[in-house]
Amino acid sequence: MLYLGWIFLWLVSRERINGFNISDCSTKKLIWTYHATSEEEFILFCDLPELQKSHFFQRSQLSPTQVPELVPCRGSKDLSNVQWYLQPQNGDPLREITRDHPSIKSALHFSTIQMNDAGSYICRPRIRSPQDDACCIKMVLEVKPKKNTSFPCFEHKHKQFLLLGSIDPIYCPSLHCQSDTQCPEVTWYQNGKLLSEKRGNPLRIGEVYNYHRGTYVCDYNQSYNTSSWIVRAVVQVETIVKNTNFKPDILEPDKDTLEVELGKPLTLNCKVRFGFEKDIKPVVRWYIKDTDQRQEVPAPEGNSSTSMLKDGVIQHILSLKEVTQRDLQRKFLCFAKNSVGSTTRSIQLKKKKGVVFIYILLGTIMTLAGMLLVSALLYTYWIEIVLLYRTYQSKDETLGDKKEYDAFVSYAKLSSLESEVTSSLSEENLALNLLPEVLENKYGYTLCLLERDVTPGGVYAEDIVSIIKKSRRGIFILSPNYVNGPSVFELQAAVNLALDDQTLKLILIKFCSFKEPASLPHLVKKALGVLPTITWRGLKSVPPNSRFWTQVRYHMPVKNSKRLTWNHLRIISRIFTRKDSVSQPLGGAPSLENGDNGPLKTSPSVLGEKRSRDVDGQNPRH
Repeated sequence: MLYLGWIFLWLVSRERINGFNISDCSTKKLIWTYHATSEEEFILFCDLPELQKSHFFQRSQLSPTQVPELVPCRGSKDLSNVQWYLQPQNGDPLREITRDHPSIKSALHFSTIQMNDAGSYICRPRIRSPQDDACCIKMVLEVKPKKNTSFPCFEHKHKQFLLLGSIDPIYCPSLHCQSDTQCPEVTWYQNGKLLSEKRGNPLRIGEVYNYHRGTYVCDYNQSYNTSSWIVRAVVQVETIVKNTNFKPDILEPDKDTLEVELGKPLTLNCKVRFGFEKDIKPVVRWYIKDTDQRQEVPAPEGNSSTSMLKDGVIQHILSLKEVTQRDLQRKFLCFAKNSVGSTTRSIQLKKKKGVVFIYILLGTIMTLAGMLLVSALLYTYWIEIVLLYRTYQSKDETLGDKKEYDAFVSYAKLSSLESEVTSSLSEENLALNLLPEVLENKYGYTLCLLERDVTPGGVYAEDIVSIIKKSRRGIFILSPNYVNGPSVFELQAAVNLALDDQTLKLILIKFCSFKEPASLPHLVKKALGVLPTITWRGLKSVPPNSRFWTQVRYHMPVKNSKRLTWNHLRIISRIFTRKDSVSQPLGGAPSLENGDNGPLKTSPSVLGEKRSRDVDGQNPRH
């Protein structure tokens, strides 16, 4: 199948060439004749767009022919994408050629032109409309052999260097003259673009910059009898800086010693950076010096190689098939030299240490890895480790502090109507049901709930200050209703008291997201940014073994495990001896009995303990 495809492409290409007739070319009377010297670089331009411009008139002065009245290239889309054809002088058939210049579009490039490259060259647009078949240009190229003749004036090279910042001219390599009066008018191109204002030789460009580098083409007219032709030459221009004033800089080897294994092959790199020199002749090599000899001996050439790297760096590699005991007694010298001076650097081979070093290295790595693993575990489970430690230590920070409650619970108090429509996972149910169920019934802490433990009828502000002073912790359930309602006073009072009482610590529970109002006291705003905050995550936080309850216990006071049973009994007895009970339970509050993931039920610790707030449908304290 692939073979048939190649045959098809060959037939199409052959038909395309056979269908192209030179006699149809509208410019068949406009023929430019170029002379080139063999074994030199050469470029042909396809100036189809210039046929309608003044540039064509300038070119026509170099040719004996006249400009045609009509140029049928107006329908072609891309005049820079062209096809080139060659009609050899020996009568061979017309053939298509491709020698594109890497940076100049529509140019035919010869890196070194040869005698057999002479002939008639035709170019035309590759993408054209049917009516533009006659849009093409024909050029005759004659190649002259290169002669080793001397001229009375200096012969300029095809590669010239311009010093940056200087005022250097560019000379046409094929033009030799003794004075300006003998020099013909010269047309110059830079990277394929006509320099219309530059008509002489040499080309004077003023102060040299980087953009002056590139490929320059110079054309001038010559004639003999009735014949005339264009002589063209190509010169490559590079911009350079001044020659360096420094010796070579050895990049490698960068150490004085190198550990090796006996019997193993070894490669030594001598990498050197050279400063710029126009006619640089760098020298990089390895020398070997035995300890019992005074002179260095060049390394065998068969075991070394030199390569050019970028940015003026040269690398010379010395290869040893195997390292011997004698090599350990030698010094290997990297030697580099330029026109300024020479530099050397030596390296001594040493036997690599044994397996003990490897064991020590592996042991060190494993120890570090173990320490990192332990650190990660401590960071992840630090709270659990602290709680486990508290379980087996005898210190009880609640002894002798003369405080009655382990924690005071503060939340946003809702009206009776709002309370009836509240879901089972509301902040009120968290405060009145889940916190007592877990902290009191399971872990033996004593909580203070305003509706349950404070007798109604007193002054609200005085009652709040009194119970906070009797508490070791303050638990505040934050929500939009809390920060925008009157309950925020309780947090403000606790912050003020905590500044004087070091045993009072505050715990913030972020029940849901909220925006701090502008009316929030400055002290409360500051406290929200520094106090420990625990996030409530809905149903994920309900089970007593969840991360939420672990964090709450971490911030609760440390109590002796022997006193947990007594506190538990005291809480239960206090619940059943209360005289002021309400007939309706709160209902709907999820609770886990004995820490198991069992059915949810209403906590008995808060039945009928809402301090008669349902009287008249509102809380008497707000």
